[in-house]
Formats: sequence, C-alpha cells, structure tokens
Amino acid sequence: MGAAAIAGFLLAEEEEEEQQLQQRRAAQERRGHRRLTTRRTNYPRHRVFRNRVSYLGLTEEQCLKRLRLSREAVTEVCRLVQSDLHGESIIRTALPVAVKVTAALNFYATGTFQAPTANITGISQFAVYRSIKEVTDALVRHAPTYLSFRSDEEQQRQQYFFAIAGFPKVQGIIDCMQVAICAPNNNPMAYLNAKGYYSLNVQITCDHHQKITNVNACFPGGMHDFYILKQSEIPLIFEGERKFTGWLLGDLGYVLQPWLMTPLRNPCTVAENRYNVVHAQTRVVIKQTLGLLKKRFRCLDRSGGALRYAPEKVSKIVTVCCILHNIAMDSGLSLDLDEEFQPIEDEEDHDPQQPPALDPPLHGARQIREEIIAQFFSS
Repeated sequence: MGAAAIAGFLLAEEEEEEQQLQQRRAAQERRGHRRLTTRRTNYPRHRVFRNRVSYLGLTEEQCLKRLRLSREAVTEVCRLVQSDLHGESIIRTALPVAVKVTAALNFYATGTFQAPTANITGISQFAVYRSIKEVTDALVRHAPTYLSFRSDEEQQRQQYFFAIAGFPKVQGIIDCMQVAICAPNNNPMAYLNAKGYYSLNVQITCDHHQKITNVNACFPGGMHDFYILKQSEIPLIFEGERKFTGWLLGDLGYVLQPWLMTPLRNPCTVAENRYNVVHAQTRVVIKQTLGLLKKRFRCLDRSGGALRYAPEKVSKIVTVCCILHNIAMDSGLSLDLDEEFQPIEDEEDHDPQQPPALDPPLHGARQIREEIIAQFFSS
C-alpha cells in the first residue's frame, strides 16, 4: 500500500471518529435539555394506601347520626349483601364489605359524597361511587322480602288502624311523593312535575307501624298519582285470588275503588263529614311515614339537591332507602339526634290534583262507601 493510500485511510478514520464524537455530544446535549425542561417527580418506592374507615370504627351514637342505623342494623345490611359484594376477594386492595356498606349508607343519609366532610370512609370518590352502585344493586334484590303486605298481619292492621280514629277494615294508606332528579336526556319534560322541578313520582303504601309495604318508583314526576296506581301491582294484590279483606285509604288524587276508599268531595250530611274527618285522621300515618323517610335519608329530599343519576338508578336508590327504613323501624330506631332537620317539601301540604275523568268511580265502590258511612258514622 502506497503512502498516499495510507494517508487517505488514516484521514477517513479521523473523520469517522470526529463524526461519532459529535453525535455523542449532541445526544448528551439532548439528554441535558430533557432534564432541565422535564418536571421532576419523586415517586414513592411503595404504594401508599389510605386508612379505610367503616362503621366498626364508629360509636353507636356516631353510627346513628352519620348512617341513620344502629351498628346492629348495619351488620344486618352487611350480612344481606355479603354474597353479592364478594367480600372474601383475594385481591389485597379490594374493599371490605363493611367499608362499601358504610360508604353507601353515608350517601343515602346525606345525599352527597363529594363534599370533604361527606366521605367518612377515607376512600376515593370513584371507590365511593362504585360502592354505592354495588350496595344498591345488591340490596334491591331483597325488596320482595322487606316490602310486602304480610297476610299474617291482616287482622292486626285492621285493629291498629281502627284504633286511630275508628275507620274500619283498613289494610294500609297510599300516597305519592316527589324525589328530585336532574333533567334526564330522554324525554325530560315528562319528569317536570307541577311544582316546576324534575322528579320521580314515587308511590308508597304503609301500614299502621309506619313500615312501607309497597313502593313503585318507576314513573316520571309528571305522571298522575292514579295513573301510577293503575299501572302498579296494587290492583292485583287487592283484586287477585288472595285478596285482603279490607281496603286502602287514599286522598282526592285517586278514584274510588272497591278496595280504595277516598274522601267525599262535597259532603252533605253529618255522617259524611264525620267520614271525611276520620278518613283524614287515619291518613296522617302516610304523611308521617313519608316525612320520616325523607328525614332519615336526605338523598330523597330536595335539601340535599337533586340526585344526579339516571331515573332507573334513582328508582333503585329509592327502593333501597325504603328497605333500610323498614330495617330501622324493625330495630325501633328514632331520629332524636337530628330533630333540627325538616323535609324541604312538607308532605302534609300535598295538594292532590283531580284524577282524570276517564275512570269514573265504580257503582260497587260507591255502594261500599255508603255502607261504611251508614254503619260506622251515622250515629
């Protein structure tokens, strides 16, 4: 190899080394620029979990005030939903059933879980949202057990209702209440009620102990009370093969039926006036029941704001609150710790609209009402 060839080869090597050096310097400059412009984040070496709080960490008084149920009653709720919530999960980060139930009950009692003071469990808002959904879906499956007319209490219901003011053969009281919701995407005007806000019109019947025997929360707030009644299962209960001996009491928002006694619009005699007075005195039980239900679970009252869920989910929440109300009544719980709260919508001020004229009172129903007036209110 000649001297010129060797010199050319060495020059090429020098140029290649210089080019590689320049590339290394450029890469170092780029890395340095990224370090200067990228925000430094110090990640912990291990995941940090918040302390989870359940009703087991609350005193009896705190449990009654925050969850509206006693520790014993909450334990019963946990037992009901245990199998549905899969509390024995092997995942280390899975929430215990007690924490999920506590989060859901706290939401039912307050109507919110986004305020800093509203979440007592210490879990994230998304975890609370998931807990509410899971507990609601699990509890609503037990509605047939807790919300029903018990046939073995038929005579007892009649006796207790008769002791109130003297109205005979009463099996329960029926009325509706409005539960505020946000305007749904599908047909919102159907949910606009007579008072000017969006709601569900919830039909409820109760017994003499202020326990709820039936609930129907599937209809928009603009629907009439009597229309909801005709579409519900109540007519089947009182007209079927195993019908009860007696009737329900309803206000002027309903049409007289053989199993549904309503007041007279224009009483003319002393007996008819006495019938209306006793009817109203007995019907106070449903007013007290609805007021107590909204007082116990503020998510159903407008004071807690409108429920920001789809109507189908709000229907489940209402049903679950009715189940929990019955559990509380079975436990003999009162709300003495929270006497300052009053429902924003006083159920006693409910002004029933006249039912549609498409369903006039049946002749047999009028005859039954006349016989009641003649037998029990004429003397």
